[in-house]
Amino acid sequence: MDGLKATFSIENYLGGIYYLTPDEIIFENNMYIIQESKNTSTASLPKLPDIQDGLFKLILFSNLDSLILNGQQILFVTKLKLTGNRVVGSIIFPDASLEELEYFLEANIKTFNTDQRAIIKKLALEAQNNQRLKIEVSSNF
Repeated sequence: MDGLKATFSIENYLGGIYYLTPDEIIFENNMYIIQESKNTSTASLPKLPDIQDGLFKLILFSNLDSLILNGQQILFVTKLKLTGNRVVGSIIFPDASLEELEYFLEANIKTFNTDQRAIIKKLALEAQNNQRLKIEVSSNF
């Protein structure tokens, strides 16, 4: 499901206002999902700097005290969606168990190299430590 573009104005207690635009806003199950998407059509996982960029933005969004839309406070989560070539299945952290992570990595043993598997494990830990952050790894097809 594709979402819409939106611009956020973030205001701090000192009166500073900052404007940021996430890749997508998706409304699903009475919850708004602020999503950054990083995609690659040639590799199995986007490059590390792209992943880090997406995480930086979403960690900022996930630490908002509240989100107001048309004068009403709304519920939200943040999500980093990573898509790559030849990925078998998909996984979403922190929802996935350790067993599901191991099964996903085993199913993609020929898809992800050692460094990429380590990145995926670190992403699982990041999502576990930041409950307002979801991370999905899936195929770009």
